[in-house]
Amino acid sequence: MRKLFLTILCAGGLCLIVQAQDSTVAREHIKYLSSKELHGRGVAYNGEHNAAKYIIQQLTEHGVEPLGKDFIQKYDQAAFAMEGDVIGKVGGKPLIAGEDFRIMPFSMSLNDKYNLIRISPGDLINHKKIAAINKKYADVMSHSLIYLDNTKVKFKKKKDEEKYKEALGLIKFFFPFKTAGFIEGVDKMPAWGLSETHYKRQLAYIYMKADKISDNDRNVEFYYTNELTKYTHYNVCGMIPGTEHPEQYIVLTCHYDHLGAMGEEVYFPGAHDNASGCAFVLNMAQYFSEHPCKYSIAFLFFAGEESGLLGSKHFCDNPLIPLENIKYVINYDLLGGGDDGIMLVNSTEGKGLELYKRLMEINEGEQLLPKIAQRSNAANSDHYFFTQHKVPAIFMYTMGGKTGAYHDPSDTNENCSLTMFDNIFNLFRILIEKEE
Repeated sequence: MRKLFLTILCAGGLCLIVQAQDSTVAREHIKYLSSKELHGRGVAYNGEHNAAKYIIQQLTEHGVEPLGKDFIQKYDQAAFAMEGDVIGKVGGKPLIAGEDFRIMPFSMSLNDKYNLIRISPGDLINHKKIAAINKKYADVMSHSLIYLDNTKVKFKKKKDEEKYKEALGLIKFFFPFKTAGFIEGVDKMPAWGLSETHYKRQLAYIYMKADKISDNDRNVEFYYTNELTKYTHYNVCGMIPGTEHPEQYIVLTCHYDHLGAMGEEVYFPGAHDNASGCAFVLNMAQYFSEHPCKYSIAFLFFAGEESGLLGSKHFCDNPLIPLENIKYVINYDLLGGGDDGIMLVNSTEGKGLELYKRLMEINEGEQLLPKIAQRSNAANSDHYFFTQHKVPAIFMYTMGGKTGAYHDPSDTNENCSLTMFDNIFNLFRILIEKEE
Protein backbone atom coordinates (compact mmCIF):
# COMPACT_ATOMS: atom_id res chain seq x y z
CA MET A 1 0.00 0.00 0.00
CA ARG A 2 2.81 2.39 0.95
CA LYS A 3 4.57 1.64 -2.34
CA LEU A 4 1.34 2.28 -4.28
CA PHE A 5 0.83 5.57 -2.39
CA LEU A 6 4.37 6.71 -3.25
CA THR A 7 3.83 5.79 -6.89
CA ILE A 8 0.65 7.84 -7.01
CA LEU A 9 2.32 10.71 -5.16
CA CYS A 10 5.27 10.73 -7.56
CA ALA A 11 2.95 10.64 -10.55
CA GLY A 12 0.96 13.52 -9.11
CA GLY A 13 4.17 15.40 -8.37
CA LEU A 14 5.35 14.86 -11.92
CA CYS A 15 2.04 16.21 -13.19
CA LEU A 16 2.45 19.28 -11.01
CA ILE A 17 5.99 19.77 -12.26
CA VAL A 18 4.86 19.52 -15.89
CA GLN A 19 2.06 22.01 -15.25
CA ALA A 20 4.35 24.39 -13.40
CA GLN A 21 6.83 24.16 -16.23
CA ASP A 22 4.09 25.13 -18.69
CA SER A 23 3.16 28.32 -16.86
CA THR A 24 6.77 29.10 -16.01
CA VAL A 25 7.87 28.84 -19.62
CA ALA A 26 4.83 30.83 -20.70
CA ARG A 27 5.71 33.54 -18.20
CA GLU A 28 9.16 33.86 -19.77
CA HIS A 29 7.64 34.19 -23.25
CA ILE A 30 5.23 36.85 -22.04
CA LYS A 31 7.94 38.69 -20.14
CA TYR A 32 10.09 39.04 -23.25
CA LEU A 33 7.33 39.73 -25.76
CA SER A 34 5.90 42.49 -23.56
CA SER A 35 9.28 44.02 -22.69
CA LYS A 36 10.50 47.51 -23.59
CA GLU A 37 12.98 45.84 -25.92
CA LEU A 38 10.13 45.07 -28.33
CA HIS A 39 8.44 48.50 -28.00
CA GLY A 40 4.91 47.11 -28.03
CA ARG A 41 5.44 44.77 -31.02
CA GLY A 42 4.46 47.44 -33.52
CA VAL A 43 6.11 49.12 -36.48
CA ALA A 44 8.02 51.65 -34.34
CA TYR A 45 11.60 50.54 -33.67
CA ASN A 46 10.89 47.38 -35.71
CA GLY A 47 9.21 45.78 -32.70
CA GLU A 48 6.98 43.53 -34.78
CA HIS A 49 9.86 42.01 -36.77
CA ASN A 50 11.92 41.43 -33.64
CA ALA A 51 8.98 39.63 -32.04
CA ALA A 52 8.65 37.48 -35.17
CA LYS A 53 12.36 36.55 -34.93
CA TYR A 54 11.85 35.43 -31.33
CA ILE A 55 8.86 33.26 -32.23
CA ILE A 56 10.74 31.65 -35.14
CA GLN A 57 13.67 30.94 -32.86
CA GLN A 58 11.40 29.22 -30.34
CA LEU A 59 9.67 27.13 -33.00
CA THR A 60 13.01 26.11 -34.49
CA GLU A 61 14.39 25.05 -31.12
CA HIS A 62 11.40 22.75 -30.62
CA GLY A 63 11.76 21.13 -34.02
CA VAL A 64 8.66 22.70 -35.56
CA GLU A 65 8.83 22.69 -39.35
CA PRO A 66 8.18 25.78 -41.50
CA LEU A 67 4.83 25.92 -43.21
CA GLY A 68 5.81 26.53 -46.80
CA LYS A 69 9.37 27.44 -47.82
CA ASP A 70 10.15 29.15 -44.53
CA PHE A 71 8.36 30.37 -41.43
CA ILE A 72 7.47 33.80 -42.84
CA GLN A 73 4.48 34.73 -44.94
CA LYS A 74 4.88 38.37 -45.99
CA TYR A 75 2.40 41.06 -46.86
CA ASP A 76 2.80 44.82 -47.31
CA GLN A 77 0.70 47.39 -45.50
CA ALA A 78 1.61 50.99 -44.70
CA ALA A 79 1.66 51.86 -41.02
CA PHE A 80 2.53 54.76 -38.73
CA ALA A 81 5.65 54.80 -36.58
CA MET A 82 6.03 57.40 -33.83
CA GLU A 83 9.68 57.35 -32.80
CA GLY A 84 11.92 59.71 -30.87
CA ASP A 85 10.93 62.31 -28.29
CA VAL A 86 7.26 63.07 -27.61
CA ILE A 87 6.88 66.35 -25.74
CA GLY A 88 3.75 68.16 -24.64
CA LYS A 89 3.31 71.41 -22.70
CA VAL A 90 0.40 73.55 -21.62
CA GLY A 91 1.13 77.19 -20.80
CA GLY A 92 4.81 76.30 -20.82
CA LYS A 93 4.37 73.56 -18.19
CA PRO A 94 5.52 70.04 -19.17
CA LEU A 95 3.00 67.22 -19.48
CA ILE A 96 3.68 63.54 -18.85
CA ALA A 97 3.39 61.62 -22.11
CA GLY A 98 1.04 58.66 -21.87
CA GLU A 99 -0.35 59.76 -18.52
CA ASP A 100 -1.44 63.36 -19.20
CA PHE A 101 -1.93 63.02 -22.95
CA ARG A 102 -2.00 60.40 -25.68
CA ILE A 103 -1.61 61.08 -29.36
CA MET A 104 -3.75 58.91 -31.59
CA PRO A 105 -1.49 56.77 -33.80
CA PHE A 106 -2.83 58.20 -37.10
CA SER A 107 -2.01 61.81 -36.11
CA MET A 108 0.17 63.98 -38.30
CA SER A 109 3.39 65.31 -36.79
CA LEU A 110 3.36 68.48 -34.69
CA ASN A 111 6.46 70.52 -33.84
CA ASP A 112 5.45 73.95 -32.59
CA LYS A 113 3.52 76.09 -30.13
CA TYR A 114 -0.19 76.29 -30.98
CA ASN A 115 -3.03 78.59 -30.00
CA LEU A 116 -5.95 76.99 -28.17
CA ILE A 117 -9.35 77.54 -29.74
CA ARG A 118 -12.03 76.40 -27.32
CA ILE A 119 -15.36 75.12 -28.54
CA SER A 120 -18.39 73.77 -26.69
CA PRO A 121 -20.17 70.47 -27.34
CA GLY A 122 -23.04 72.42 -28.88
CA ASP A 123 -20.71 74.03 -31.42
CA LEU A 124 -19.82 70.64 -32.84
CA ILE A 125 -23.38 69.95 -34.02
CA ASN A 126 -24.02 73.43 -35.41
CA HIS A 127 -22.73 73.91 -38.96
CA LYS A 128 -23.14 77.67 -38.78
CA LYS A 129 -21.02 77.89 -35.64
CA ILE A 130 -18.32 75.70 -37.20
CA ALA A 131 -18.23 77.99 -40.25
CA ALA A 132 -18.10 81.04 -37.96
CA ILE A 133 -15.18 79.61 -35.99
CA ASN A 134 -13.25 78.83 -39.19
CA LYS A 135 -13.86 82.39 -40.38
CA LYS A 136 -13.05 84.11 -37.05
CA TYR A 137 -9.71 82.36 -36.63
CA ALA A 138 -8.80 82.12 -40.32
CA ASP A 139 -5.48 83.94 -39.87
CA VAL A 140 -4.20 81.62 -37.11
CA MET A 141 -5.86 78.31 -37.98
CA SER A 142 -2.69 76.58 -39.17
CA HIS A 143 -1.02 77.30 -35.81
CA SER A 144 -4.02 76.42 -33.63
CA LEU A 145 -5.61 73.38 -32.07
CA ILE A 146 -9.30 73.00 -31.30
CA TYR A 147 -9.98 72.10 -27.67
CA LEU A 148 -13.21 70.45 -26.54
CA ASP A 149 -13.81 69.48 -22.92
CA ASN A 150 -15.65 66.17 -23.21
CA THR A 151 -16.05 65.76 -19.44
CA LYS A 152 -18.87 68.28 -19.04
CA VAL A 153 -21.31 67.39 -21.77
CA LYS A 154 -24.99 68.13 -21.14
CA PHE A 155 -27.77 68.39 -23.67
CA LYS A 156 -31.40 69.07 -22.92
CA LYS A 157 -32.54 67.04 -25.90
CA LYS A 158 -31.61 63.38 -26.39
CA LYS A 159 -31.53 63.99 -30.13
CA ASP A 160 -28.78 66.60 -29.74
CA GLU A 161 -26.77 64.31 -27.50
CA GLU A 162 -26.90 61.59 -30.15
CA LYS A 163 -25.84 64.09 -32.84
CA TYR A 164 -22.93 65.15 -30.68
CA LYS A 165 -21.69 61.59 -30.16
CA GLU A 166 -21.91 60.93 -33.88
CA ALA A 167 -20.10 64.18 -34.76
CA LEU A 168 -17.33 63.48 -32.23
CA GLY A 169 -16.82 60.00 -33.67
CA LEU A 170 -16.60 61.36 -37.21
CA ILE A 171 -13.95 63.98 -36.45
CA LYS A 172 -11.17 61.43 -37.00
CA PHE A 173 -12.39 60.97 -40.58
CA PHE A 174 -14.09 64.25 -41.53
CA PHE A 175 -12.45 67.07 -39.59
CA PRO A 176 -14.65 70.20 -39.97
CA PHE A 177 -12.05 72.72 -38.79
CA LYS A 178 -9.00 74.09 -40.57
CA THR A 179 -6.68 73.85 -37.58
CA ALA A 180 -3.66 71.58 -37.17
CA GLY A 181 -5.66 69.24 -34.98
CA PHE A 182 -8.04 68.52 -32.16
CA ILE A 183 -7.61 68.01 -28.42
CA GLU A 184 -10.32 66.12 -26.55
CA GLY A 185 -10.39 66.76 -22.81
CA VAL A 186 -11.08 63.54 -20.88
CA ASP A 187 -11.28 62.29 -17.29
CA LYS A 188 -9.17 59.23 -18.08
CA MET A 189 -7.32 58.03 -21.12
CA PRO A 190 -9.32 55.84 -23.51
CA ALA A 191 -7.93 52.69 -25.08
CA TRP A 192 -5.49 53.14 -27.94
CA GLY A 193 -6.29 51.55 -31.29
CA LEU A 194 -4.73 51.03 -34.71
CA SER A 195 -7.77 50.52 -36.93
CA GLU A 196 -7.92 52.79 -39.96
CA THR A 197 -4.27 53.81 -39.67
CA HIS A 198 -3.12 52.97 -43.19
CA TYR A 199 -3.38 56.44 -44.75
CA LYS A 200 -2.33 60.00 -43.96
CA ARG A 201 -4.63 62.55 -42.37
CA GLN A 202 -4.06 66.29 -42.10
CA LEU A 203 -5.04 66.11 -38.48
CA ALA A 204 -3.53 65.45 -35.07
CA TYR A 205 -5.99 63.97 -32.57
CA ILE A 206 -4.87 64.16 -28.96
CA TYR A 207 -6.55 63.02 -25.76
CA MET A 208 -5.60 65.11 -22.74
CA LYS A 209 -6.56 65.08 -19.08
CA ALA A 210 -9.04 67.93 -18.79
CA ASP A 211 -7.66 69.04 -15.45
CA LYS A 212 -4.33 69.85 -17.15
CA ILE A 213 -5.88 72.75 -19.09
CA SER A 214 -7.15 75.76 -17.13
CA ASP A 215 -9.40 78.52 -18.42
CA ASN A 216 -6.39 80.83 -18.45
CA ASP A 217 -4.25 78.68 -20.75
CA ARG A 218 -3.95 80.17 -24.21
CA ASN A 219 -1.48 77.85 -25.91
CA VAL A 220 -0.10 74.33 -26.01
CA GLU A 221 3.11 72.86 -27.38
CA PHE A 222 3.67 69.51 -29.03
CA TYR A 223 6.87 68.15 -30.47
CA TYR A 224 6.84 64.69 -32.06
CA THR A 225 7.29 62.97 -35.40
CA ASN A 226 4.81 60.40 -36.66
CA GLU A 227 5.52 58.97 -40.10
CA LEU A 228 3.47 56.74 -42.36
CA THR A 229 5.97 54.19 -43.59
CA LYS A 230 6.01 51.29 -46.02
CA TYR A 231 6.21 48.10 -43.99
CA THR A 232 6.38 44.41 -44.76
CA HIS A 233 4.50 42.45 -42.10
CA TYR A 234 5.27 38.84 -41.21
CA ASN A 235 2.84 36.05 -40.46
CA VAL A 236 4.87 33.34 -38.73
CA CYS A 237 3.72 29.87 -39.79
CA GLY A 238 4.94 26.48 -38.59
CA MET A 239 3.66 22.92 -38.47
CA ILE A 240 4.17 19.44 -37.01
CA PRO A 241 3.24 16.54 -39.34
CA GLY A 242 0.56 14.16 -38.17
CA THR A 243 1.42 10.54 -37.49
CA GLU A 244 -1.67 9.06 -39.22
CA HIS A 245 -3.35 11.84 -41.22
CA PRO A 246 -0.61 14.30 -42.23
CA GLU A 247 -2.76 15.77 -45.00
CA GLN A 248 -5.36 17.05 -42.53
CA TYR A 249 -4.74 19.89 -40.11
CA ILE A 250 -5.77 21.21 -36.75
CA VAL A 251 -4.82 24.88 -36.78
CA LEU A 252 -3.88 26.85 -33.65
CA THR A 253 -3.63 30.61 -34.09
CA CYS A 254 -2.90 33.80 -32.22
CA HIS A 255 -1.75 37.31 -33.05
CA TYR A 256 1.65 38.49 -31.89
CA ASP A 257 1.44 42.15 -32.93
CA HIS A 258 0.29 44.87 -30.56
CA LEU A 259 -0.06 48.66 -30.56
CA GLY A 260 3.58 49.69 -30.66
CA ALA A 261 4.89 52.86 -29.08
CA MET A 262 4.16 56.55 -28.64
CA GLY A 263 7.74 57.71 -28.89
CA GLU A 264 10.78 56.47 -27.03
CA GLU A 265 9.33 56.36 -23.52
CA VAL A 266 5.69 55.28 -23.87
CA TYR A 267 4.90 51.84 -25.22
CA PHE A 268 2.03 49.37 -25.01
CA PRO A 269 3.35 46.06 -23.60
CA GLY A 270 0.40 43.91 -24.69
CA ALA A 271 1.03 41.12 -22.20
CA HIS A 272 -2.59 39.97 -21.94
CA ASP A 273 -3.24 41.13 -25.51
CA ASN A 274 -1.66 39.02 -26.83
CA ALA A 275 1.72 37.88 -25.61
CA SER A 276 -0.30 35.45 -23.49
CA GLY A 277 -1.87 33.87 -26.57
CA CYS A 278 1.56 33.62 -28.21
CA ALA A 279 2.93 31.90 -25.13
CA PHE A 280 0.03 29.46 -25.20
CA VAL A 281 0.55 28.50 -28.84
CA LEU A 282 4.32 28.25 -28.31
CA ASN A 283 3.69 25.89 -25.39
CA MET A 284 1.37 23.85 -27.59
CA ALA A 285 4.09 23.68 -30.25
CA GLN A 286 6.62 22.49 -27.68
CA TYR A 287 4.25 19.85 -26.31
CA PHE A 288 3.14 18.41 -29.65
CA SER A 289 6.70 18.38 -30.98
CA GLU A 290 7.36 15.88 -28.19
CA HIS A 291 3.96 14.13 -28.44
CA PRO A 292 2.92 14.16 -32.12
CA CYS A 293 -0.79 14.06 -32.90
CA LYS A 294 -2.62 11.88 -35.44
CA TYR A 295 -3.30 15.01 -37.47
CA SER A 296 -0.86 17.64 -38.59
CA ILE A 297 -0.95 20.75 -36.41
CA ALA A 298 -0.29 24.19 -37.87
CA PHE A 299 0.81 27.03 -35.60
CA LEU A 300 -0.01 30.46 -37.03
CA PHE A 301 1.17 33.70 -35.42
CA PHE A 302 -0.48 36.61 -37.19
CA ALA A 303 0.64 40.19 -37.59
CA GLY A 304 -1.84 43.01 -38.19
CA GLU A 305 -4.67 41.86 -35.92
CA GLU A 306 -4.75 45.22 -34.17
CA SER A 307 -4.97 46.97 -37.54
CA GLY A 308 -8.10 45.13 -38.64
CA LEU A 309 -7.30 41.38 -38.73
CA LEU A 310 -5.01 42.01 -41.70
CA GLY A 311 -2.64 39.08 -41.17
CA SER A 312 -5.31 36.41 -40.86
CA LYS A 313 -7.18 37.87 -43.83
CA HIS A 314 -4.02 37.67 -45.91
CA PHE A 315 -3.47 34.05 -44.89
CA CYS A 316 -7.04 33.05 -45.72
CA ASP A 317 -6.77 34.80 -49.10
CA ASN A 318 -3.37 33.19 -49.71
CA PRO A 319 -3.43 29.92 -47.72
CA LEU A 320 -0.26 27.91 -47.26
CA ILE A 321 -2.34 24.76 -46.82
CA PRO A 322 -5.62 23.86 -48.53
CA LEU A 323 -8.39 25.41 -46.45
CA GLU A 324 -10.58 22.37 -47.13
CA ASN A 325 -7.98 20.22 -45.36
CA ILE A 326 -8.43 22.07 -42.07
CA LYS A 327 -10.51 20.16 -39.52
CA TYR A 328 -10.92 23.26 -37.37
CA VAL A 329 -9.16 26.42 -36.19
CA ILE A 330 -8.80 27.50 -32.55
CA ASN A 331 -7.72 31.10 -32.08
CA TYR A 332 -6.21 32.16 -28.73
CA ASP A 333 -6.36 35.80 -27.71
CA LEU A 334 -6.36 37.40 -24.22
CA LEU A 335 -5.20 34.50 -22.01
CA GLY A 336 -3.71 36.44 -19.09
CA GLY A 337 -6.61 35.81 -16.69
CA GLY A 338 -9.20 33.03 -16.46
CA ASP A 339 -10.33 32.93 -12.84
CA ASP A 340 -13.95 33.02 -14.07
CA GLY A 341 -13.39 30.59 -16.92
CA ILE A 342 -13.23 31.04 -20.69
CA MET A 343 -15.45 32.30 -23.49
CA LEU A 344 -15.76 30.52 -26.83
CA VAL A 345 -16.78 32.78 -29.71
CA ASN A 346 -18.60 31.13 -32.63
CA SER A 347 -19.56 28.12 -30.53
CA THR A 348 -23.35 28.22 -30.73
CA GLU A 349 -23.83 26.20 -33.91
CA GLY A 350 -22.15 23.81 -36.32
CA LYS A 351 -18.60 22.64 -35.63
CA GLY A 352 -18.18 25.37 -33.02
CA LEU A 353 -21.05 23.95 -31.00
CA GLU A 354 -19.57 20.46 -31.33
CA LEU A 355 -16.21 21.70 -29.98
CA TYR A 356 -17.99 23.47 -27.15
CA LYS A 357 -19.77 20.27 -26.14
CA ARG A 358 -16.54 18.26 -26.30
CA LEU A 359 -14.71 20.82 -24.15
CA MET A 360 -17.60 20.82 -21.68
CA GLU A 361 -17.39 17.03 -21.43
CA ILE A 362 -13.62 17.15 -20.82
CA ASN A 363 -14.04 19.88 -18.24
CA GLU A 364 -16.73 17.97 -16.37
CA GLY A 365 -14.43 14.99 -16.11
CA GLU A 366 -11.23 16.87 -15.28
CA GLN A 367 -12.68 19.82 -13.32
CA LEU A 368 -10.25 22.26 -14.91
CA LEU A 369 -12.25 25.49 -15.25
CA PRO A 370 -15.15 27.05 -13.34
CA LYS A 371 -17.03 27.92 -16.54
CA ILE A 372 -16.96 27.54 -20.32
CA ALA A 373 -19.26 30.14 -21.84
CA GLN A 374 -20.35 30.46 -25.44
CA ARG A 375 -21.40 33.23 -27.80
CA SER A 376 -22.13 33.63 -31.50
CA ASN A 377 -19.64 34.65 -34.13
CA ALA A 378 -18.10 38.14 -34.27
CA ALA A 379 -15.35 39.84 -36.26
CA ASN A 380 -13.31 40.43 -33.12
CA SER A 381 -10.21 38.30 -33.65
CA ASP A 382 -8.28 36.18 -36.13
CA HIS A 383 -10.72 33.29 -36.32
CA TYR A 384 -13.17 35.47 -38.26
CA PHE A 385 -11.83 35.33 -41.82
CA PHE A 386 -11.52 31.56 -41.59
CA THR A 387 -15.25 31.42 -40.91
CA GLN A 388 -15.83 33.62 -43.95
CA HIS A 389 -14.04 30.96 -46.00
CA LYS A 390 -16.29 28.25 -44.53
CA VAL A 391 -13.52 26.87 -42.30
CA PRO A 392 -14.74 25.82 -38.83
CA ALA A 393 -13.14 28.20 -36.32
CA ILE A 394 -13.62 29.33 -32.74
CA PHE A 395 -11.98 32.06 -30.69
CA MET A 396 -11.14 31.54 -27.03
CA TYR A 397 -10.45 34.26 -24.46
CA THR A 398 -10.30 34.21 -20.67
CA MET A 399 -12.77 35.77 -18.25
CA GLY A 400 -11.85 37.31 -14.91
CA GLY A 401 -8.52 37.20 -13.16
CA LYS A 402 -5.86 39.87 -12.92
CA THR A 403 -4.86 41.57 -16.17
CA GLY A 404 -3.82 45.05 -17.17
CA ALA A 405 -6.26 47.48 -18.76
CA TYR A 406 -7.25 46.91 -22.38
CA HIS A 407 -4.99 48.66 -24.94
CA ASP A 408 -3.16 50.49 -22.18
CA PRO A 409 0.44 50.75 -20.92
CA SER A 410 -0.69 48.88 -17.80
CA ASP A 411 -1.11 45.64 -19.80
CA THR A 412 2.15 44.28 -18.41
CA ASN A 413 3.58 40.88 -17.58
CA GLU A 414 3.29 41.69 -13.88
CA ASN A 415 -0.42 42.38 -14.28
CA CYS A 416 -1.19 38.97 -15.82
CA SER A 417 -2.15 36.43 -13.15
CA LEU A 418 -2.04 33.31 -15.40
CA THR A 419 -3.73 31.42 -12.56
CA MET A 420 -5.71 29.21 -14.95
CA PHE A 421 -3.15 29.04 -17.75
CA ASP A 422 -2.09 25.43 -17.11
CA ASN A 423 -5.67 24.23 -16.75
CA ILE A 424 -6.66 25.88 -20.01
CA PHE A 425 -3.62 24.31 -21.65
CA ASN A 426 -4.61 20.84 -20.42
CA LEU A 427 -8.22 21.34 -21.54
CA PHE A 428 -7.21 22.00 -25.15
CA ARG A 429 -4.37 19.48 -25.09
CA ILE A 430 -6.86 16.75 -24.20
CA LEU A 431 -9.27 17.96 -26.88
CA ILE A 432 -6.62 17.70 -29.58
CA GLU A 433 -5.21 14.39 -28.37
CA LYS A 434 -8.68 12.85 -28.38
CA GLU A 435 -9.41 13.96 -31.94
CA GLU A 436 -10.71 11.00 -33.91
